[in-house]
Order: sequence, then C-alpha cells, then structure tokens
Amino acid sequence: MRTSSYKFFRFFILSLLVPALLSSCSPSFTPPAESSVPKKAQSNEKVVSAGKGQYLSMTYTEYVNGKKSDQGMVMRVMTYDLNSKKLTKLADVPYTSQYPLSVVSLPDHKIYYSADVGDKGDQLFSYDLNTKKIEQLTDNLFAINRIVPTTPDGPLVLVAVKKGERILKTIFYNKTTHAMKFMHDENQDNITWSIAYNSEKNTIYNSQYSERERDKQGDISDRTQTIMVPPDNKVTEINNVTKQERSIVTLKKEKITSMSSSNDKLLLITTRFINHGNPEYSLVDIATGKRTKIKLPFLSRQFVYMSPDGKGVYYLGSTSQKNQAERRGVYYYDFTSKIQTPIFIQEEGFIHNFILLNK
Repeated sequence: MRTSSYKFFRFFILSLLVPALLSSCSPSFTPPAESSVPKKAQSNEKVVSAGKGQYLSMTYTEYVNGKKSDQGMVMRVMTYDLNSKKLTKLADVPYTSQYPLSVVSLPDHKIYYSADVGDKGDQLFSYDLNTKKIEQLTDNLFAINRIVPTTPDGPLVLVAVKKGERILKTIFYNKTTHAMKFMHDENQDNITWSIAYNSEKNTIYNSQYSERERDKQGDISDRTQTIMVPPDNKVTEINNVTKQERSIVTLKKEKITSMSSSNDKLLLITTRFINHGNPEYSLVDIATGKRTKIKLPFLSRQFVYMSPDGKGVYYLGSTSQKNQAERRGVYYYDFTSKIQTPIFIQEEGFIHNFILLNK
C-alpha cells in the first residue's frame, strides 16, 4: 500500500504532469522489481545498429488483451527513419509509470523509459535492443517528465523530481558512471518544464518558471475569478560538456509548453493563459535572443520539431482545426507545399509523445 506521504507527492506531481498529458492527449496542438518489470519484453523486438541520419522515437500505449484496464497495457516503442521513411516497431515495454514515457537511442542500442518501482515512484530503466536485458538505472527519483539522449558518449538529460521533493529539475545522467548531476539542486522554487537538445551546438535548452510566482498567479485567478496568467518563463542554454549556462530569452507572462532546437534557432510553443487559448509559435535566434512569431496551420501544444533541413516541422496532432480528434497522429508539415503528410495515425492505442533524434 502506498504511504500517505507518497500519496501527497504523487498528487502534486500529477498536478504538474496532467497539463502536459492533456496537451499531448489533445490533438490540438514525455535491480528491477520482479512484480513491475518483467525479465523479457514482448514479441516483435528488433536488433538495430547505429548509422547516419535522423529518426523519430515514438511512445504509443495500447491494451495487450483487449480494452479493459485490468487486462494490461504496454508502451509500444517505435521509430520512423527520416531518410527511408520506414516505420519500425522495436519492442513493447511495461507501462507502470505515472506518465507513459520512452525514447529509443539507436547509438546506444537501447530504449530508455520510466517505470514504477515498489509502488513508490518512477525510476529510469533501459531495455537493450540486442540482449533484451532490462536494467534499472536510478533509485533516487520520484517522477520523470522528459528523457533526452545527447551524444553517444554524452549524458541523458532528464526532467524529473528527486525522491522526497516537489520540483521538476534538469538532470544530467552519466551512462558510464551512473552519476547524476542535478542542476541548481539547492533551488526549490524554479521548475523545469521543457528541455531541448541542439546536436550541432551540443547544448541543452531548458525553460523554467518560479513555483512561488505560479502560486501567486493562481491566487489572483481564484480571487478575481479570471483565467490564470502564467508566471514569467525563462530559457537557459547549458553546455553539455562544461555545464556552463547562458540566458537566452525571458517571456513575460507566457508559458512555454514545449520547445525544440535546430541549428541556430529555438522553436517555442507558448500560451498566454493556463489551460486556455490557442498555442502560439515562434522562432528565437539562439545568438541574439530575437524572437519572431510564425503561423502554423495546426493546433499542437507539445511535440513540434523543426526538420533537420529547416524545410518543415514534425508534429503531434491533426490536420483539422475544427475536428481535432480526426486522424490524430504524427505528421510532417512542409513549409513550401503546405502539405501535411501523415507518418503514424493512432488507432486502437494512443500516441503520448515523440522526439526527433540523430542516429
């Protein structure tokens, strides 16, 4: 049975996770215990080898034996190769975490994912695509919102909550030593909401806001019976090797719901109200911080990635702004032709998140 303190922390972190989950659910627009982690993943796994190019890693949940919750649900982990345009299902991994989250690292030959341990919170796990071995990698976390691979020799970057705490932090996980570096570990006010990796610069970008300011805006909203305005959101650049930080841009009373980075730009998805209003899109010059608003013909609050050639974006959503549940899936939108090309359309299951990565 879960302890009362665990219930409290779980309630808190779910209050952070639910807006993200609802955003991704909305087409409008993250030593193992025997009981929770099986020794072997399910059928249809494939062995992969690293190469050149880019791919999408997708997390898709589906009930294994029907549609009832007591019949078991798994995360079906898939990749889409941008060059060959081939969609491949790699493996099924257990879905026991608070939020369905997985990422395929082809250079590592592994799937990294979150899973519950002992009914006390979520930890980071890996599934080896060649040996089929499952390994628990952490024991001091409570919940994980993001998992971002960097270079083959570089760290995994997480957005996660440390066990016994409340704040989502930016964390660098060393795959060789298993050491974890919590950025600004002593700070119990700044919440990391979104992160992005820029492979050309080998840098991480994180968006943060103050918990105190968020609570203050919530009190104002309750008192005035108005829609809640976000606290200021700040984007910081972190060197993946030295961990040196540099401020990029601060948005006044706007929430960054998601972002991605390619070449010398950041692509931001923002909202001016909490859980209300349509998302807005903008490009930020990394060197100068200059921001330029752009128009996109879809509504997606999370998971929009600029293509490596800069000619379009990959996004999770729908082609219809009137019926946002229509053919929900992952699409590519070409800036020149204005065509929205489906990559994977959800059917019986549900697409929770995806990420653009290098092989």
